[in-house]
Amino acid sequence: MKTIQTRAHARRKKTSAALAAAALVGSALLATPASAHEGHDAEAAAAAADTDWANYEKILLTKDVGEPIDMAVLPDLRVLHTARNGEVRVTDPATGVTTVTNTLDVYANSEDGLQGIALAPDFEESNEVYLVYAPRDADGDGAADTPSGNAPNSLPAGEDESYWDRWVGVNRLSRFTWTGDTLDPASEQPILDVEVQRGQCCHVGADIDFDAEGNLYLSTGDNTPASTPGANGYAPNNDAPNMNPGFDARRGAGNTNDLRGKILRIDPRADIPAGTPPGEGTTYDVPEGNLFAPGTEGTRPEIFVMGVRNPFRIEVDPETSSLTWADYGPDAPAANPDRGPMGYVEWNAVGLDDPHNSGWPYCAGPNAAYNEWNFETATPGDFFDCAAPVNSSRWNTGLSDLPPSRAATLYYGDQPGQQPRDELVNFGSGTGQGPMGGPVYHYDADGTAPGKFPEAWDGKAFFGEFSQDYYAAFSVDWSTFEVGEIEDFFPNTALEAAGMPRNDNPIDLEFGPDGSLYVLEYGDGFFRQNPDSGLYRFDHAEGNKAPQARFTATPSSSSEAPLEVTFDASASSDPDGDALTYEWDFDGDGTFDATGVQATHTYTELDLYTARLRVTDARAKFTLTSRQISVGNQAPEVTVDFPADGGFFDWGDAVPFQVSTQDAEDGAETVCSRVAWSYGLGHDEHAHPETSGTGCTGAFPTDPNSPEHGAGALLYGGVVVTYTDNGANGLPPAAGEATLRLNPKLQQAEHATLEGVEVVQDESASAGAYVAGLGKKDSLALERVSLSGIDSATATVRGKGTLQLRWGSPTAKPFATAKVTGRAWQDVDLTFPARKGTGTLYVTATGSLGVDAVTMVGDGVGAPPAAQNSTGPSGADSTEGEQ
Repeated sequence: MKTIQTRAHARRKKTSAALAAAALVGSALLATPASAHEGHDAEAAAAAADTDWANYEKILLTKDVGEPIDMAVLPDLRVLHTARNGEVRVTDPATGVTTVTNTLDVYANSEDGLQGIALAPDFEESNEVYLVYAPRDADGDGAADTPSGNAPNSLPAGEDESYWDRWVGVNRLSRFTWTGDTLDPASEQPILDVEVQRGQCCHVGADIDFDAEGNLYLSTGDNTPASTPGANGYAPNNDAPNMNPGFDARRGAGNTNDLRGKILRIDPRADIPAGTPPGEGTTYDVPEGNLFAPGTEGTRPEIFVMGVRNPFRIEVDPETSSLTWADYGPDAPAANPDRGPMGYVEWNAVGLDDPHNSGWPYCAGPNAAYNEWNFETATPGDFFDCAAPVNSSRWNTGLSDLPPSRAATLYYGDQPGQQPRDELVNFGSGTGQGPMGGPVYHYDADGTAPGKFPEAWDGKAFFGEFSQDYYAAFSVDWSTFEVGEIEDFFPNTALEAAGMPRNDNPIDLEFGPDGSLYVLEYGDGFFRQNPDSGLYRFDHAEGNKAPQARFTATPSSSSEAPLEVTFDASASSDPDGDALTYEWDFDGDGTFDATGVQATHTYTELDLYTARLRVTDARAKFTLTSRQISVGNQAPEVTVDFPADGGFFDWGDAVPFQVSTQDAEDGAETVCSRVAWSYGLGHDEHAHPETSGTGCTGAFPTDPNSPEHGAGALLYGGVVVTYTDNGANGLPPAAGEATLRLNPKLQQAEHATLEGVEVVQDESASAGAYVAGLGKKDSLALERVSLSGIDSATATVRGKGTLQLRWGSPTAKPFATAKVTGRAWQDVDLTFPARKGTGTLYVTATGSLGVDAVTMVGDGVGAPPAAQNSTGPSGADSTEGEQ
């Protein structure tokens, strides 16, 4: 994830090639900086310009990112980035071309798969790259290390606790050699294996960075599901008899003798004989100053920080001698006097000489203690002592008495007033919490790259919010690690006003050697390359801005040649309103073949082509983008015959499905073993992968424990179905996909899209909140729903008026109504005839009503039968997972 230059300026080597590349993309002709306004001090005007969003731009580098996970910016400004399915890509901003360089054989269930990527500190000499991934076959015997499918929640009859050993796999840190165009697979040297439990989620962590001494820092997640039975959004410390050990976070994050739920610090060895198995003293050494000295009984010396849940992004900054990380928290919407604090997420900053216990799963946020809840009897015990936590889990293999817990540097909940710094929930939009740590910017006065950030940002720590779609910059006193000003960096309101791509679920952010901020965005959706995912670059750009290059190709694939394709770049735009010129390279050979906003080209030979577009403004600033044209093989069309998209179910239902396909080359006969599906628990703006499988028919097994995320969590089911064809005419196989949303029958009113009403926090409401003031011209919109199998609804309401249901528009004719009278909460029934199709259900009213929830009544799309023609239990080759 890290570049050489962000780790240590002392190692920075500015080459003419790198600077030329920086100038090439977006700045063929440098714009003259704007001068200070007359009558103002030049220095003050310059400082104001440095934080004026009119002086910045966001440039798309590629949409071809797969399911994006992590990135590293090379010294020549190409970007390596990973996708969870094992693919490594390289994007060249100078050409606009992205290619898949490698595909690793990964165990890709849950959050597992390919994760972090980082350049070695001496990359310019060694060409070494580090990856973290979940190998399907770590021991190389040709067989998968762990079973397919979900591990059971409890010990099967007749088994003893050794049964759980079959689910043990590893997440592996390996080192590869970069050849200039690919990672050499034969060069792989495993460095460290982290033992994990498979067949369930959650939390991988798996970010990498280095300090000035060359020590490697690796984050690891707690490998514990948020939907642990009985957790209900609080600490998942369930070690009840016969329960799956994966339900107890104390076995990992709270265990001094386990590498999960930690930030590790090791010193990788430079020269390792081929075939050396990973381990301390063979592939790495342990530097002095970690949390536990080597040889301390019941501990692992690799641990620098223990007690973290999912430190998905870490940053080591040698210039400030700091380690920073963002950590995910559980989902309880409010504190519970019997259980513990609400679900806080965190951002932490510590010195590189400060190993410690961050507290999870005993304490969180402001060092608020959880209760040592008895999961067998569902009764409270004593609260943990944050000053001296004790690990009493039956799965603990380390010390019982733990180091004291530490309060977070910053922490936040869901709503204003729940944390000291409300900026963290007031910026952006969306729901939920998704903290992503980022780099500290260091201004290089000698740097000549045109887009480098100005000195105003020097020393500030950057941050991304996955669920709320924003970036922020923290002013930090690096001697005390106290946070001062928190700035909302280039917010979506400014981006949209400038005609630039909005910030959408940031998952990684890094400063490149050119001083520009590179960001990888996941987009809305899950388990796939989402339409709005992409790799972008923020530049400081006073004056002229780069155009936004966009184009369509119709058609983009064919079964045969010749193929005539119409290219249309009319969606391209220029933030300054300049006239644009368009150049087309139809075959990706580096030569531009045509000009004009529209162009037509006939491909006469079967092949897979890369078509490129260069868009240039009147002042010679340009951007490039590309896409593939397949002549010889078309991607299949995938149809989910049932269930209906947006259908309703009860948690625990097995939702039956049937998939059919149509392929231009292969026909309508579907090879069911090539139909792959993933079901996950949608949660706010992200998803928790839970089950996967293959087959044309079967059932999506929803988890009855999903509501354990917390009563106020916005939850739903998400499904992605893919089908891969045979390939044709010498071209590789192509994949098509379809997506589904499955909605629980209980719909909290506050989770709808609201118009003209307000959300009121109220403990008497079913999830701690309700919608108040629903009246004429107001509405609650339940989007992407189907009433298939639903013949009525029960609404929990109060007030005086008439409750109405409308389809497709808040002004459509109501198809169901119910009168409401009374100040107390009451259930009213709304009956209606069967309705087909997927659309938006509007809840409207006359008078003035409070609405707590709406519950759908009927079978919906849920049913209990076992799957047919699928692999794995109930048709599932499944695991659990969470972002």
